[in-house]
Amino acid sequence: MADIRLIEKNTVLPKSHPYDWDVYINDKPYYVVRIKGYVHTIGGKYGENDLWAYPRDEEPTYENLIEFNCDNPVSWGIEYRPRNYARCKWDECESFSGSTIMITRNGKDFCDVQARGINYGIDKARVMIVQFQEHAIDLNSIDFDKKVIGRKVWWRSEPAVVTRYVDGQACVILEPDGIDHFTVPAEFAEEEPEYYCEEDVKADILDKHIWWFRD
Repeated sequence: MADIRLIEKNTVLPKSHPYDWDVYINDKPYYVVRIKGYVHTIGGKYGENDLWAYPRDEEPTYENLIEFNCDNPVSWGIEYRPRNYARCKWDECESFSGSTIMITRNGKDFCDVQARGINYGIDKARVMIVQFQEHAIDLNSIDFDKKVIGRKVWWRSEPAVVTRYVDGQACVILEPDGIDHFTVPAEFAEEEPEYYCEEDVKADILDKHIWWFRD
């Protein structure tokens, strides 16, 4: 078992490459790096923990390195947002109550949860967060939304490429890749052809019709 060994003022820090984790601490972006031999915590999730964090706009030093013990690289959250609103039709206006359940990522809106009822919506949000953490897109990484652009995928068994990530909605825009247009799905065969013959498709990143692994 390793001994606790902290970084001191006269410590000569070895060169270490930071992880591609999108870590925010006190609303400020940090890099996380493994400094071998400098274990600050024993036990818990990381075992013999030699992970340290420092601000992304600085070089690691004795003054700015802090022990990294966060549960996850990215901070996921669920916010319940009730509100009152007015709706007017002709000369009559009525007020109503409504609510939104929002999944947040590092304190910023990530996606709105579509669900009926508060309890079901919150439970659904918990499940979605687990799915996000296990997603083929590494949502824990820095600039994941930029890295996904150009990724080749299958959309309903047809070749497609991601051309844009829709911020705040957890959606991507897919375009046909090597084919003129996507085929109209059988379940929409009775609809107007224009329903599905657009040049691109907007899809939720959890959509089961996207297969994320295409060479």
